[in-house]
Amino acid sequence: MREKSFYFIIMLIAILTFSCEDNLAPVPDEDLIVVRAYIYAGQPVKDINLMSTLALDDESIKAVPIDSAEVILKRGVESWTLEPVYHYDTTETDTVFDITYAYPDSDLVVVQGDSFNLEINYAGQQLTAETLVPTAPDNFKASIDTLWVPEFKRNIDYVRWIFADSNIVRLYWDNPDNAYHYLIMDNVETDPQSIEKQLPPRWRRFISQPFVDTTYTMLASNITHFGRHDIVLFHVQSDYVLLYQSSGQNSRDLNEPYSNIKGGLGMFTAFNSDTVSIVLKAQE
Repeated sequence: MREKSFYFIIMLIAILTFSCEDNLAPVPDEDLIVVRAYIYAGQPVKDINLMSTLALDDESIKAVPIDSAEVILKRGVESWTLEPVYHYDTTETDTVFDITYAYPDSDLVVVQGDSFNLEINYAGQQLTAETLVPTAPDNFKASIDTLWVPEFKRNIDYVRWIFADSNIVRLYWDNPDNAYHYLIMDNVETDPQSIEKQLPPRWRRFISQPFVDTTYTMLASNITHFGRHDIVLFHVQSDYVLLYQSSGQNSRDLNEPYSNIKGGLGMFTAFNSDTVSIVLKAQE
């Protein structure tokens, strides 16, 4: 969901940029590069995407991913060259679904407080960007760690279970600087069973929008399957928030979405996070 929204925003940037520069030219003189580069504290660097922009008269559904760029990540005098990784369609092994750039070795460790520069060289173009790795959320905890799910004989039983105070998940953390955060909840089981079979199939993942607060209340209706759920609280930089906020526009309010890539379009930013877990179990 986030990836689709990101590329829609970037396509809108391209349309606005090209139309403002020359109302008579339906296509740019040269293809710009669209960057979606996210790095996470304590995790390998593997979430760097490069795409070409679509011309305004191009009927393609998705822009072509770029796999031949030189992508360099720098921290002070240190530098690491990233390599393209091909992701194939699960139904057709010879069809490339996506291409990401990643660093294959273990000597690159992303730590809070680090300042990183991104450099991309491709087809005579050079793109640059920089970001700072934020601190981890402080003192993140949940009010409960286990939800017991009874058998629901009637729909009203399910509704009552959802709104019971003992089943409301309250999340807490410290936020003295009023920083932005967002939440992702994932069911980590391989093949989890839905808790309510009478309802249509629902997503196993929940994602919040960025917000400033020290608490978050989650109803049991957001937790749709049995098993363990990891709830990850991300501390995000302001540039990511600006991108997210600029996506909320319509045809009557076409403001140029935020981009922090010099020489191209898109976003390079860093995240830090902490995780709590909740388990849903059938009540015997």
